[in-house]
Amino acid sequence: MTPVAGLPPFVDRPIAEADLAALAAAVEGAAFQQADFSHARHLLLALHYVRAHGPEAALARMRSALQAFNARHPPRFGYHETITAAWLGLVARHAAEHASAGVHEIADGLLRRYSSSQALYAHYSRARLLSDEARATFVAPDLAPLPAPGDGVRVRLATEADLASIDEIYAFYVERSTCTFATTVPTAAERRAWHAAHGPLHPVTVATDGDGDGTVVGWGSLSRWNPREAYARSVESSIYVREGHHRRGLGRRILADLVSRAITLGHRTILAQVVGDQAPSLALHRALGFEDAGRLRDVGYKFDRWLDVVLMQRALPHAAPPPS
Repeated sequence: MTPVAGLPPFVDRPIAEADLAALAAAVEGAAFQQADFSHARHLLLALHYVRAHGPEAALARMRSALQAFNARHPPRFGYHETITAAWLGLVARHAAEHASAGVHEIADGLLRRYSSSQALYAHYSRARLLSDEARATFVAPDLAPLPAPGDGVRVRLATEADLASIDEIYAFYVERSTCTFATTVPTAAERRAWHAAHGPLHPVTVATDGDGDGTVVGWGSLSRWNPREAYARSVESSIYVREGHHRRGLGRRILADLVSRAITLGHRTILAQVVGDQAPSLALHRALGFEDAGRLRDVGYKFDRWLDVVLMQRALPHAAPPPS
């Protein structure tokens, strides 16, 4: 695996269960200093407790270990219950999604997926996460719910094999909705070119329904906002949910995942263009911290009427991250 700053000495080889156990023992024994308790170590510690004790018992173990460690090496802000519980939930979800993989694959994917400790801001506003109440006890997210390990929904990067499903979902909105101003569904070749052009900094994701046969039930993307170089860290989000699968929180899950990925990738802002008559989409974006940045009047003509577009924007955290 690629070396990650702040990890124990085993970074030059795949992580094994014994390495996670050794890390837990080092934390429980306060064998290193607070300054060396990196975000990566925090994630791997959570992974150990989830795998060793299960998601339900892991929080009590993690809380006890961190409080004992902090007693020996007091942190600047003290123990933070919400950050501990929230990260543990995200780690448990990741482990459940990759239950059939080896521990080194799970750990490597976890560290890449959540390389920034600021990823919690996809779920929490800064004011809520850093409140005194959140430090003392777990408070629920005010932006997007934390995914539950057993809810069956998985959001992952799209592959070329998913492109037909993406177009199946998109076709409904092209033909029957004002959600998109497109009036023709892309050809297979056009969709492959679209997918190839996105690249690592502009991911395309799909949500699959684990309760069934893994059907793609929604998709999202981060795209370039503008090709000029100075816009490189501004991205545009798009989300679509398969018809018949609404009111299950899928749109919120997909958008929260895009926000988390954008933070991890180092983007500065996410923009969204939402058609003015799409009240549910406007409400969803506002609920996840997007603000109205302007209204473009009568810029689209579809189904024999002129339509407005609301430009929405969410600034991403770039100051000091929350304690981890």
